Amino acid sequence: VLFAKLSDTMWHTVTHWKKLSMLKQLNIYPKIFKNGFRNIYTIGLSKVEKSELHEPAAPIPGKFPEWASEAKSPFSSLKDGSKIYIQLTTPSVLVSELCRYVTQHDIKGIEILQSFPKEPLLYLQPEYKKYFRLNTAHGNEACHEVLNDGSADFIPIATSELPLLFRKRHINIDFALVTLTPPDKHGFCSLGAHVGSARSAIQNAKVIVGQVNPLAPVTYGDSTVHNSRIDFLVYGSQPLGFPAHPAPSLTERKIAQLVVDNLVEDGATIQLGLDRISAAVGSMLTNHKNIGVHSEAITDEIVDLVNLGVIDNTKKRVRRGRIVASYAVGTQKIIDFINENPIISMCDIGWTNLPEVIARNPRVTAVNPGMEIDLTGQVVSGGLGDDITSGVGGQIEFIRGASLSLDGQGRPIITLSSLKPDGNSAIVPLLTPGGGVVCTRAHVHYVVTEYGIAFLFGKTLRQRAYELIQIAHPDFRESLEK
Repeated sequence: VLFAKLSDTMWHTVTHWKKLSMLKQLNIYPKIFKNGFRNIYTIGLSKVEKSELHEPAAPIPGKFPEWASEAKSPFSSLKDGSKIYIQLTTPSVLVSELCRYVTQHDIKGIEILQSFPKEPLLYLQPEYKKYFRLNTAHGNEACHEVLNDGSADFIPIATSELPLLFRKRHINIDFALVTLTPPDKHGFCSLGAHVGSARSAIQNAKVIVGQVNPLAPVTYGDSTVHNSRIDFLVYGSQPLGFPAHPAPSLTERKIAQLVVDNLVEDGATIQLGLDRISAAVGSMLTNHKNIGVHSEAITDEIVDLVNLGVIDNTKKRVRRGRIVASYAVGTQKIIDFINENPIISMCDIGWTNLPEVIARNPRVTAVNPGMEIDLTGQVVSGGLGDDITSGVGGQIEFIRGASLSLDGQGRPIITLSSLKPDGNSAIVPLLTPGGGVVCTRAHVHYVVTEYGIAFLFGKTLRQRAYELIQIAHPDFRESLEK
């Protein structure tokens, strides 16, 4: 046994030094160890591609942003076909100025990259249709109509890979429009409530324009940007809270109660989706203890759980003592809570959503919504048929992260009502053609409807069908058995 272990160690050591020797020959060995992940290297069969990335928080000596004015527009270098990134927290003052400028100068074919637009968007109004075309990864209510009439584009992509579009320069950005807090005495600003892919956009963009919003929260983690990295600043006060979720229905509360009573344990690290069932789960965890949070987004429900002592993050292994997220989405309640709050770590979504990072936490319990599921376990979450109503998002990443939880006690959970909005069964023999499958049958473990919990992991197709029929609406069970 000892000989086998020594041999294995020697093999790995020799292999390691062979790799280092190759890197030395390629003349990138010293730079990798000097700069780490600030440089991205792709080693191909015939060449090494190198992409230099700057650090948004690193000051540039002697450089200062310019305050935009009527005489000096931040969009003076804008031209036909430019690509513009807009942060999730839409900087409305900047967007208004952008729309005014392109109309005045008749600049057309502008591609807007905004991955998760929330509020009504000025650039999607009919009068701007000939100037802008949206390219998004999430088809929510703000852009549902334009996606489905073909006047906007959709990228099916896992959320953690959004930053790679910019860092690996699959998409080159001409302008990045972001919301910033006012600079502190050292010149540092914060990206506030929504870090997401904004850091990677700042690293990629030719021109970076910030809307200085005194109502934006100062957050910690990866949200820091030095003002010397910004080219133009525009002042604009803008509330960042969204309207409250509609109250969950009785059916949604029944589903949430099943999850809370049977699947969320004390000491779990939780991730909750942005749907009403997940919100209900969050509101019902009041009798739990030692809960940790590692989530793509955090919402109002988190605030009450922290104040009650339910969430203390003491059992986590990744940033113990901290709530880890990339977005804060909710009313002013969550915006106020994250402001200058040292227990909140707002991180780059390229790290937050990595399954291998998620899995390092104990008892990872991921709760995410589905819209339709077939009898083999395939889950549609991106939209029924050809109707795009959502996106891939982070669902698959957290479902996978939970299933790989290193303590073996993770629980990946899909929740859905047994009935679709049209009154038909959400559990079906065959999926509606064109539906956006996010989780394959290999990824799904727990499925919860108001009629119970189906555990699919390791089950055969026949066993899965049986489990799912038991939690289908009673009116459809007989037809599903056929």
